[in-house]
Amino acid sequence: MMMRCRQRTSQLILSVVMIAAGVVLGSVLRALHPAWGIWEHPLFLQGIGLAVSPEHGKLMYYVFTPVCYLAVFAALGLSAVGIAGVPFLLILRGSAVGAVLELLYTTYGIRGIVTALLFIMPYVCVATLLMALGAREAFGFSLQITGLVCEKAQEQKISVKLYSIRFVVLFALLAGSGILQCLWIGYVYPAFFNILQDLF
Repeated sequence: MMMRCRQRTSQLILSVVMIAAGVVLGSVLRALHPAWGIWEHPLFLQGIGLAVSPEHGKLMYYVFTPVCYLAVFAALGLSAVGIAGVPFLLILRGSAVGAVLELLYTTYGIRGIVTALLFIMPYVCVATLLMALGAREAFGFSLQITGLVCEKAQEQKISVKLYSIRFVVLFALLAGSGILQCLWIGYVYPAFFNILQDLF
Protein backbone atom coordinates (compact mmCIF):
# COMPACT_ATOMS: atom_id res chain seq x y z
CA MET A 1 0.00 0.00 0.00
CA MET A 2 2.83 2.38 0.90
CA MET A 3 4.64 1.57 -2.34
CA ARG A 4 1.43 2.21 -4.28
CA CYS A 5 1.03 5.60 -2.60
CA ARG A 6 4.61 6.57 -3.37
CA GLN A 7 4.17 5.52 -6.98
CA ARG A 8 1.04 7.68 -7.36
CA THR A 9 2.80 10.63 -5.74
CA SER A 10 5.77 10.24 -8.08
CA GLN A 11 3.43 10.13 -11.08
CA LEU A 12 1.73 13.34 -9.94
CA ILE A 13 5.07 15.11 -9.43
CA LEU A 14 6.21 13.95 -12.87
CA SER A 15 2.97 15.31 -14.35
CA VAL A 16 3.61 18.73 -12.79
CA VAL A 17 7.20 18.72 -14.09
CA MET A 18 5.98 17.99 -17.62
CA ILE A 19 3.46 20.82 -17.40
CA ALA A 20 6.20 23.17 -16.20
CA ALA A 21 8.38 22.11 -19.13
CA GLY A 22 5.45 22.86 -21.41
CA VAL A 23 5.09 26.35 -19.91
CA VAL A 24 8.71 27.13 -20.77
CA LEU A 25 8.34 25.62 -24.25
CA GLY A 26 5.13 27.50 -24.98
CA SER A 27 6.46 30.88 -23.84
CA VAL A 28 9.67 30.50 -25.85
CA LEU A 29 7.90 29.36 -29.03
CA ARG A 30 5.30 32.12 -28.69
CA ALA A 31 8.09 34.70 -28.40
CA LEU A 32 9.97 33.30 -31.40
CA HIS A 33 6.95 32.67 -33.63
CA PRO A 34 4.15 35.06 -32.59
CA ALA A 35 2.39 34.76 -35.96
CA TRP A 36 1.48 31.08 -35.58
CA GLY A 37 -2.28 30.67 -35.71
CA ILE A 38 -2.25 27.95 -33.05
CA TRP A 39 -1.76 30.55 -30.30
CA GLU A 40 -5.32 31.79 -30.84
CA HIS A 41 -7.00 28.45 -31.46
CA PRO A 42 -9.54 27.53 -28.73
CA LEU A 43 -8.61 23.83 -28.84
CA PHE A 44 -5.02 24.72 -28.05
CA LEU A 45 -5.88 27.28 -25.38
CA GLN A 46 -8.19 24.82 -23.55
CA GLY A 47 -10.10 27.57 -21.80
CA ILE A 48 -6.98 29.53 -20.84
CA GLY A 49 -7.03 33.21 -21.71
CA LEU A 50 -9.24 36.27 -21.66
CA ALA A 51 -10.56 36.82 -25.17
CA VAL A 52 -13.49 34.74 -26.40
CA SER A 53 -14.19 34.86 -30.11
CA PRO A 54 -17.80 35.56 -31.19
CA GLU A 55 -18.33 32.06 -32.55
CA HIS A 56 -17.38 30.50 -29.20
CA GLY A 57 -19.51 31.30 -26.16
CA LYS A 58 -17.90 31.74 -22.75
CA LEU A 59 -19.34 28.50 -21.37
CA MET A 60 -18.08 26.66 -24.46
CA TYR A 61 -14.63 28.19 -24.01
CA TYR A 62 -14.16 27.93 -20.26
CA VAL A 63 -16.14 24.77 -19.53
CA PHE A 64 -16.74 22.53 -22.54
CA THR A 65 -13.28 22.71 -24.11
CA PRO A 66 -11.31 21.89 -20.90
CA VAL A 67 -13.74 19.08 -20.02
CA CYS A 68 -13.30 17.58 -23.48
CA TYR A 69 -9.55 17.84 -23.03
CA LEU A 70 -9.81 15.94 -19.74
CA ALA A 71 -11.96 13.36 -21.52
CA VAL A 72 -9.04 12.70 -23.86
CA PHE A 73 -6.92 11.87 -20.79
CA ALA A 74 -9.61 9.46 -19.61
CA ALA A 75 -9.79 7.78 -23.03
CA LEU A 76 -6.01 7.46 -23.31
CA GLY A 77 -5.89 5.72 -19.94
CA LEU A 78 -8.06 2.93 -21.31
CA SER A 79 -5.32 1.73 -23.64
CA ALA A 80 -1.58 1.19 -23.75
CA VAL A 81 -1.32 4.28 -25.96
CA GLY A 82 -1.78 6.40 -22.84
CA ILE A 83 1.83 5.80 -21.81
CA ALA A 84 2.96 8.05 -24.66
CA GLY A 85 -0.17 10.16 -25.15
CA VAL A 86 -0.59 11.39 -21.59
CA PRO A 87 2.88 13.02 -21.32
CA PHE A 88 2.35 14.69 -24.71
CA LEU A 89 -0.96 16.21 -23.59
CA LEU A 90 0.61 17.44 -20.35
CA ILE A 91 3.32 19.28 -22.27
CA LEU A 92 0.66 20.68 -24.61
CA ARG A 93 -1.32 21.93 -21.61
CA GLY A 94 1.74 23.67 -20.22
CA SER A 95 2.53 25.15 -23.64
CA ALA A 96 -0.90 26.81 -23.71
CA VAL A 97 -0.28 28.37 -20.30
CA GLY A 98 3.17 29.61 -21.31
CA ALA A 99 1.91 31.06 -24.60
CA VAL A 100 -0.89 33.01 -22.89
CA LEU A 101 1.40 34.39 -20.18
CA GLU A 102 3.99 35.45 -22.76
CA LEU A 103 1.31 37.17 -24.82
CA LEU A 104 -0.02 39.11 -21.83
CA TYR A 105 3.45 40.21 -20.78
CA THR A 106 4.64 41.35 -24.21
CA THR A 107 1.34 43.08 -25.02
CA TYR A 108 0.48 44.79 -21.74
CA GLY A 109 3.68 44.77 -19.68
CA ILE A 110 2.98 45.23 -15.97
CA ARG A 111 -0.75 45.32 -16.70
CA GLY A 112 -0.39 41.89 -18.24
CA ILE A 113 1.35 40.57 -15.13
CA VAL A 114 -1.34 41.96 -12.82
CA THR A 115 -4.08 40.65 -15.09
CA ALA A 116 -2.49 37.20 -15.23
CA LEU A 117 -2.16 37.03 -11.44
CA LEU A 118 -5.78 37.99 -10.85
CA PHE A 119 -7.68 36.56 -13.81
CA ILE A 120 -5.57 33.80 -15.34
CA MET A 121 -3.40 32.05 -12.75
CA PRO A 122 -6.04 31.15 -10.11
CA TYR A 123 -8.11 29.25 -12.66
CA VAL A 124 -5.04 27.92 -14.44
CA CYS A 125 -3.60 26.49 -11.21
CA VAL A 126 -6.86 24.78 -10.24
CA ALA A 127 -7.64 23.46 -13.73
CA THR A 128 -4.07 22.34 -14.38
CA LEU A 129 -3.92 20.50 -11.05
CA LEU A 130 -7.12 18.67 -12.01
CA MET A 131 -5.53 17.85 -15.37
CA ALA A 132 -2.43 16.54 -13.60
CA LEU A 133 -4.58 14.35 -11.35
CA GLY A 134 -6.40 13.04 -14.40
CA ALA A 135 -3.09 12.40 -16.12
CA ARG A 136 -1.87 10.45 -13.10
CA GLU A 137 -4.97 8.26 -13.15
CA ALA A 138 -4.77 7.76 -16.91
CA PHE A 139 -1.05 6.97 -16.90
CA GLY A 140 -1.36 4.52 -14.02
CA PHE A 141 -4.34 2.78 -15.61
CA SER A 142 -2.53 2.61 -18.93
CA LEU A 143 0.47 1.03 -17.22
CA GLN A 144 -1.77 -1.63 -15.69
CA ILE A 145 -3.31 -2.39 -19.08
CA THR A 146 0.14 -2.63 -20.62
CA GLY A 147 1.12 -5.04 -17.86
CA LEU A 148 -1.86 -7.23 -18.63
CA VAL A 149 -1.09 -7.17 -22.34
CA CYS A 150 2.51 -8.14 -21.61
CA GLU A 151 1.25 -10.78 -19.13
CA LYS A 152 3.09 -9.20 -16.22
CA ALA A 153 1.81 -9.63 -12.67
CA GLN A 154 -0.14 -6.70 -11.29
CA GLU A 155 -0.04 -5.55 -7.67
CA GLN A 156 -3.64 -4.44 -7.82
CA LYS A 157 -6.51 -5.58 -10.01
CA ILE A 158 -7.75 -3.00 -12.47
CA SER A 159 -10.98 -1.35 -11.30
CA VAL A 160 -12.81 0.32 -14.16
CA LYS A 161 -15.49 1.46 -11.74
CA LEU A 162 -13.01 3.29 -9.48
CA TYR A 163 -11.27 4.78 -12.53
CA SER A 164 -14.60 6.07 -13.83
CA ILE A 165 -15.65 7.52 -10.46
CA ARG A 166 -12.39 9.41 -10.11
CA PHE A 167 -12.79 10.97 -13.54
CA VAL A 168 -16.43 11.87 -12.90
CA VAL A 169 -15.29 13.79 -9.81
CA LEU A 170 -12.55 15.49 -11.83
CA PHE A 171 -15.04 16.38 -14.57
CA ALA A 172 -17.39 17.96 -12.02
CA LEU A 173 -14.61 19.96 -10.35
CA LEU A 174 -13.22 21.14 -13.69
CA ALA A 175 -16.65 22.18 -14.96
CA GLY A 176 -17.34 24.02 -11.70
CA SER A 177 -14.05 25.91 -11.87
CA GLY A 178 -14.76 26.77 -15.50
CA ILE A 179 -18.17 28.23 -14.61
CA LEU A 180 -16.61 30.35 -11.86
CA GLN A 181 -13.93 31.54 -14.29
CA CYS A 182 -16.64 32.40 -16.81
CA LEU A 183 -18.44 34.57 -14.26
CA TRP A 184 -15.17 36.13 -13.02
CA ILE A 185 -14.06 37.05 -16.54
CA GLY A 186 -17.50 38.13 -17.71
CA TYR A 187 -18.42 40.45 -14.84
CA VAL A 188 -15.24 41.51 -13.02
CA TYR A 189 -12.52 41.60 -15.69
CA PRO A 190 -14.03 44.34 -17.97
CA ALA A 191 -14.33 46.84 -15.11
CA PHE A 192 -10.90 45.94 -13.76
CA PHE A 193 -9.28 46.31 -17.18
CA ASN A 194 -10.70 49.83 -17.50
CA ILE A 195 -9.20 50.73 -14.11
CA LEU A 196 -5.80 49.34 -15.20
CA GLN A 197 -5.88 51.47 -18.33
CA ASP A 198 -6.40 54.57 -16.20
CA LEU A 199 -3.64 53.65 -13.76
CA PHE A 200 -0.99 52.59 -16.27
